[in-house]
Amino acid sequence: MSKLFRILSAAVAAVLAAVYLCASVSAAGLSFTPDFDVYSEAAYLLNLDTGEPLYQKNADKQLTPASLTKIMTAVLVLEQFANDISALSTTYVSGGYECYDELYLTGCSTADIQPGEKLSYKDLLYALMLRSACEAANIIAVNIGGSLAGFAEMMNLKAAQLGMDNTHFTNAHGLFWENHYTTARDMAVLTQYALSLPMFAEISCSETYTMEATAYHQERLISHTNVMMSKGNGGEYYYEYVKGIKTGTLDEAGRCLASTAYKDGYSYLLITLNAPQYDADGNAVMYNMIDHKAIYEWAFDNFEYTTIISDTEEVAEVPVEYGDGMDYVIVRPSEEYSRIWSKRVPADSVHREIELESNVIAPVRAGDVLGKMELQYGGETLITVDLVATADVNRSQQKEMLAVAQSFIGSDDFYRAIQYSAAFFLVYTVLIIILKIVVARANKKRSRMYGTPKRRR
Repeated sequence: MSKLFRILSAAVAAVLAAVYLCASVSAAGLSFTPDFDVYSEAAYLLNLDTGEPLYQKNADKQLTPASLTKIMTAVLVLEQFANDISALSTTYVSGGYECYDELYLTGCSTADIQPGEKLSYKDLLYALMLRSACEAANIIAVNIGGSLAGFAEMMNLKAAQLGMDNTHFTNAHGLFWENHYTTARDMAVLTQYALSLPMFAEISCSETYTMEATAYHQERLISHTNVMMSKGNGGEYYYEYVKGIKTGTLDEAGRCLASTAYKDGYSYLLITLNAPQYDADGNAVMYNMIDHKAIYEWAFDNFEYTTIISDTEEVAEVPVEYGDGMDYVIVRPSEEYSRIWSKRVPADSVHREIELESNVIAPVRAGDVLGKMELQYGGETLITVDLVATADVNRSQQKEMLAVAQSFIGSDDFYRAIQYSAAFFLVYTVLIIILKIVVARANKKRSRMYGTPKRRR
């Protein structure tokens, strides 16, 4: 189970899909709709390898979660024992009638745990997650939270910490109470977090479990209510790639299901809420399991992990001024971008919006950011990556001086310098002429006054 746990705990980034499928966009990113009807009122398919949704339907609609509530109940137990998970097997608790009073005459699912019967937290968790035992939920609530109400407060505090903004809990078991609701997206957030906790995957994905003997019972084998895992009992609902996690059924909630599936190195988490319980003839039908099998098959058959752009791909040339031996530099993406992508759509169908820096002046160093590239699909932005230089470009002093000289000629400063020079030359010339005239007049005046000097023989 440790290998399964490691797989379940994976989460990274991003998801896409095919051109022949109808795209729908939400605040959380792109998702895509399969070419068949989904019976559940709400659904949310998350790729656990990338951490991004592949399919969404009414993902943020507030609905009754039924026994999917018990995922939060299990989370609070496992957090209590996070520092010593082995203590789950050695810590025994029981519950009094306060754990049972609200359950009488409800027809809720139980594991036949009796008032005062002591069980380990490990057995309580298996009863909670496999048999969906409501009395196990309340025994946990009283012993962890001090009271049923106190535990509900803990549930809501944890929901707030996880960012489950459209969720509110009023009980630990999921029976219909006012003001008890969640969404498919919020439940996916909770379940993904739960899968990161020690023991959760092992417990919630077990097909069967043997509870130890107590003063009230001998050892007994319990089975998971998700019969999709059972080749012998699942019938038409059996799907060999599915694991766990929790079923839930109420008249007010329809059929709900949280499960995971693993095939060919791909991992998915699927949450569905409020699938019908009966067909048109009144026959009981597990429409939640029909949805899960169909959606998983669609995902596995149509999508694969694809590199959309490599960090070694040469994208464009950027002009560089004053480059020594080079007047441009090639740029590449600063990071590789890979994600789930349709097998039928080439990666180059993604539109690239490239913006390059202008007036780049040497020196340039490899890795310098010289632009950005926005990848778009279906009119939506997938990611924006920096474009960086692939090589150094040193500065040429000769080119710089020549460029400075060339830039000066023809500039306003150049013409002003010419004007100033011409004006100076004109003034200088006029002054010289005036000076010569003044000197000539002075000489002439002196000649009249003193006469022309006679030459000596």
